[in-house]
Amino acid sequence: MAMTKAEERARVKALVVDRLEQAGMVRRRGTAAAAHEAAMARLCEQLGYMGAENLMTLAEVLIDSAADGIWPSEVLIRQFARAIEEPPPAERRLVSSWLASVEGPKAEAGGHLVELYRWLLKHPRPPLAMDLREIRDQAQDNARRCELIRDRIDRETASREDRDWLELYLRDRAQARALVDAGRGRKEGAAA
Repeated sequence: MAMTKAEERARVKALVVDRLEQAGMVRRRGTAAAAHEAAMARLCEQLGYMGAENLMTLAEVLIDSAADGIWPSEVLIRQFARAIEEPPPAERRLVSSWLASVEGPKAEAGGHLVELYRWLLKHPRPPLAMDLREIRDQAQDNARRCELIRDRIDRETASREDRDWLELYLRDRAQARALVDAGRGRKEGAAA
């Protein structure tokens, strides 16, 4: 059963924030209490995707790495969190916002949506012109491979590797299209 955002935030607070405070972590000197609380609220929001076991692991890693007992920076905590558990694509703001913008439908129409989606997952920045050329070239290669594998499936000569590759490609396409469709839905809702 899926958790609500409020339940996710409460879980992060209990398993990470409260755990670190119980361990004796103190805020950095010169950091106002309000600023510290705001950072903790952001972390509770941003780390809600993590499972309970991984949140407990994160808390222990943070305790072990903070020899001075001072709260690590928000950046460091997020880096540790990503190393333990990557956020799902829909939780990555760059991926979801880029595909929900005009760029998603444009990539879908141009036949390189999956490749753009995969590129955004791999790189924490928007693609440049040279990146888009690489993305389009990869899309052409993948389109040929999809066609070849489908032909092999029709002739019953497809290998397990072929079928696995196509299954992953189609799954990525469905996830990318869901992000594009979510962007369309928001735009239509705002226009109504």
